[in-house]
Formats: sequence, C-alpha cells, structure tokens
Amino acid sequence: MPTTSHYMSTSIRFGFDPKSDDYKLVALTRLHDTVFENVGEVYSMRKGSWESITQPFPSHIRRIENTNQLCVDGHDGHLHWQNETEETIVAFDLGLETFREILVPDSLQDSNHIAHRLGVLGGKLCEISWHKNGAWEVWVMEEYGVPESWVKRYVFPKFINDGWRFPFGFTSRNELLLVDCRGRLVLYDPIANKAKLTSTEQSAHRIVEYVDTLVWV
Repeated sequence: MPTTSHYMSTSIRFGFDPKSDDYKLVALTRLHDTVFENVGEVYSMRKGSWESITQPFPSHIRRIENTNQLCVDGHDGHLHWQNETEETIVAFDLGLETFREILVPDSLQDSNHIAHRLGVLGGKLCEISWHKNGAWEVWVMEEYGVPESWVKRYVFPKFINDGWRFPFGFTSRNELLLVDCRGRLVLYDPIANKAKLTSTEQSAHRIVEYVDTLVWV
C-alpha cells in the first residue's frame, strides 16, 4: 500500500479472477503532490503479496466515485469505478490486470441526469441514473464491454422519491433495493409493481451480496 503522506483517498475493491482461480484485492490511491494521480496496487491471495499495477490508471481521469455503498465487484472477472464526470466507467480486468474505459449511454451524459449508480441486473452490468424530473432510469449493458449494447430496461417514476427513496441497486432476484428518508430498506419488485419494507428505522451504509461457499478466502 502507498506510504506517502500525500495520499488523499483510497478506493478498495475485491473480486474473483476466474482465469487464474484467484481472489484479488485492488487498491486505487489518489495522490496529491504537484498533480493528482491515481496509483493502483493489487493483492493476490495465491501469491500472498502486493504488487504495483504496471499499466497506469487513465491519466485524464482525475476523480472516481469513491462510495462503496453497493458492491458490484468481480462482475465477469472485472472491477468497476464510476468516473465522476459520469461519461465513462473504469473497468479493471482481474486476469490481465489492465484498465479500460466503457462509455455510458449517450442520453445519460446530458445535464438532465444528475446522478449515476453502478449495479448488476440479471447478471449484467447496469447504470441507475437519476433524472432531474425525479424519475430513475435503469440501463443494462447486454454485451459486456460493448457500449452499443446499452438498453434502457426500466423507468421508475417519481413514486420512488416519495419519502426520498434512494436506490442501492438490484438483488439477485432482480428486485430494486431502496433506502427511504428514515434509513429503512425497501424492496421493490418492478414486475409486480409492489414494494415491501425489509427493516425498521436504521442507517444503511453499504450493501453487499452474500453467497454461500465452501471455499475459504
């Protein structure tokens, strides 16, 4: 891990590389000296050590979304960060240990969309975007890594904002997980158009998917 006293923030992602059958931890540290720089390192469970990522992080990207409320790490052997300009997604290939950028849909890059959130819907990468009219749009990348394959799957109307419900993302059952103004978790089924409260009043900070496994990490 970087030891410089000039670091500003570190974003950590964890995922599984199916090519090498290895669990990996990736740390992106945003350094500040005379310029801003994102420095990447990867920890391999098999090797038991940290190594620098040889390919530089895209230099024109100054900021990445550093919120970890939703874990979509390891999807299809990749880790993902939202570029804070919201024009691209930065993907890291856990097998090749290389970065690439994926364009978001053109219609999400205009000033009418004021917030984006990465997620997974039906096993595919998706973007949940907040329109300034109060609605939420859900776009799904049908073919991973192909920007032309983005398809608008859902448009959730303003009812989601009744009580300021904020989406975390989708569950493995394709239900939208929301949090309302009191911090309560709500599940919304877009097919049945039904919502149900899943918790009493509490503060939700991060959602991760739990999967049973016999493999010790």
